[in-house]
Amino acid sequence: MIQLGSFDADVPEAACKAYEKQVFEITRVPVAEILEGSDKLRFKPCVPDAAQSMTVADVQQGLKSSGFFPGGKVDGICGYRTLSAMRLFQEYVRSYEKLSCLPDGRFGPASQRHLKRWMDNRTTTEWAPTIARWQAGALGQAEYTDWLSLLEKVKGKYTADPNRMLQLAGAFGGATDTRSVARWDFTPGGNIHLVGIRRNEMSGKFDDVFVLLIKGLVFKFQGSTEPGASGNASGVPFLVQGQHDYHFGWHKKEYLALRPQHLDKGVLVVRSKGDMRLDDADLNNGLEANASINIHWGGKGMKFDVKTWSEGCQVVNGTLYLNEKNELIDCSAFAAANNAEVAGNPSKTRGAYNVLLDLVTALSSDLPSNSVKYTLLTEEDLDLGPALRQGLADARAKVRQLLS
Repeated sequence: MIQLGSFDADVPEAACKAYEKQVFEITRVPVAEILEGSDKLRFKPCVPDAAQSMTVADVQQGLKSSGFFPGGKVDGICGYRTLSAMRLFQEYVRSYEKLSCLPDGRFGPASQRHLKRWMDNRTTTEWAPTIARWQAGALGQAEYTDWLSLLEKVKGKYTADPNRMLQLAGAFGGATDTRSVARWDFTPGGNIHLVGIRRNEMSGKFDDVFVLLIKGLVFKFQGSTEPGASGNASGVPFLVQGQHDYHFGWHKKEYLALRPQHLDKGVLVVRSKGDMRLDDADLNNGLEANASINIHWGGKGMKFDVKTWSEGCQVVNGTLYLNEKNELIDCSAFAAANNAEVAGNPSKTRGAYNVLLDLVTALSSDLPSNSVKYTLLTEEDLDLGPALRQGLADARAKVRQLLS
């Protein structure tokens, strides 16, 4: 079984130590400090046998040639990027080929047979041509370019007429990972963009939308951009509207998530007391930089309150997502409700959240940066892109139908 921490027999111990150092340099948390659970890295030699004949390097090479691990290093060590590429491949086999395959990152005989089939047939992903066009300078899917166009229009709108929140963010005097409107950057290039759409009706539920723009492709996820509860006497923290710099990291040292780019800066929040609504009185108290506002997993979501999950973090649930063809993909059969379920039941995963994380982690392996530009919009901003607004409304209708 090839899984996180597996390494080939010819890999020296020094290479494993070097990989641990690399993880620390990217995530800024020593591997030894990661809490027990499915994302805890434990090195274990991989010895192929008759049932599982592939080495780790074989799997890495197969994932590269199939389009799941572009630029990935074939080093014989199953690290976090390799884990993401394996899960992404398993999810593709499950959701596109409609074959039995649990996207758990445990690459046993069945998954290896699927990958060998792909290698023998020289199969690549359906999205490979779009990524190739994106790499050649074209912008990929029409919807991808539509989103970039919308984001530029939103920037133009707030450059000309910034609202009070954006004025405060632009005038903030301290160090922060939140960008002023003038510095919002929507160039595709080597950038990965994640867009959060905060609904007007702040419900405390998982009913907001996240749109991932990566290499010319568009994927959509469900979750919440709202805080749920806080013990802070100043009130609950709302992430401010606008663009923020994020990077690979950990959520509470439990599992991989996206964190503000700098530990000594953080993103800007405004606190609200009592009514869980943002108003002028809240803005009058000013903004603060907060380095703990992560983008992380929220269990199954949908039917759960945000208050049990988020103190201002942006939270993605695991129940479902829409792929780049706008097909609704149901992950409810194996989506776990909490970390204990992930750790205690091999048939449970973080579902759709893993898909978002794996797309960012595996498909960015040939990009120059590990950063993600996260832009938080409001529903009114979608007025500048009516077709996109209607598309999100259609997506919500699909979700309601699935859950009814």
